Amino acid sequence: MSDQEPTPADDKKNQSDPASSSGTPSTTPATTPSTTSASASGSAGGVNAQILDAVKQSTSAVMDNAATQGAATAYQKVAQAAAFAVQDATDYSRNIENVALTAQGVIVAKMLEDQSNIPIYTPVLATLQEMVIAASTNLATVGTTASTIATSFPASKG
Repeated sequence: MSDQEPTPADDKKNQSDPASSSGTPSTTPATTPSTTSASASGSAGGVNAQILDAVKQSTSAVMDNAATQGAATAYQKVAQAAAFAVQDATDYSRNIENVALTAQGVIVAKMLEDQSNIPIYTPVLATLQEMVIAASTNLATVGTTASTIATSFPASKG
């Protein structure tokens, strides 16, 4: 019967079963890779135990690093805020000194023009000097406080 032409059923069988092209039936058992490897590796839920361990280790490393990075970012923000406070207090002190020096120059010129103005402007000169001292004291207080905050942050190191 070798002179018979193959039927469409034979063509379909040859396409779907590679072993049938040689004329011998397939004896390979049908197993799925996940079923075979899951049972052989002793994993839970069909996932390889080594993969589970790698994921757990990766997650742990990321979370540990995230906590460290979070603390570092928080400290950086606190230190930056403290530095801004000192910078603002320095600018304030400098501005008060500039205003006081300018006013003192005008007052001294008025005193020199007419010495009868001396009693009028003397208390103003004292007030200007007090402003400068207060600004300097403010700068020292802000600097000390900022330093204390930055060096003691966080309050509980754990």
